[in-house]
Amino acid sequence: MKTIYFTTTIDADPQKVYDLMLSHDTYREWTKPFSPTSGIKGNWEEGSKMFFTSTDQDGLEAGMISMVDKNIPAEIVIIRHIGMFNHIGELYEGEMIDNWKNALEVYRFKNIDGKTELICSVEVSADEDANMFDESWPEALRLLKEICEK
Repeated sequence: MKTIYFTTTIDADPQKVYDLMLSHDTYREWTKPFSPTSGIKGNWEEGSKMFFTSTDQDGLEAGMISMVDKNIPAEIVIIRHIGMFNHIGELYEGEMIDNWKNALEVYRFKNIDGKTELICSVEVSADEDANMFDESWPEALRLLKEICEK
């Protein structure tokens, strides 16, 4: 697996960025570049299971299942991806999952003179995933920056 990084500086303190990044309502807004129907179910407490949702081509809910490995508010959030779900149920093994199972996604919030340097890292197993994220992550961070700086 390789790790790719995306960074932005937001003119807001880390607590505000953290709160808006993880809020159910604003999460839907800034993650649209990944999927126009992005959403989350669950909570961000350490040890919790999170469902990153979107609607598939048939209008059914599907997505990724992840564990929140660490959450220190306004400092760091570490998510470990463990499976997928769809209308049939939860899947934790198989061809579509085994290549990226246990991949980490990390959000770091650094206070720099009252602004936030947000560093996001994602472990990917395939170059095609990295290429997709190279397009979607910068746009997602641009939207998050707009939300936080309002």
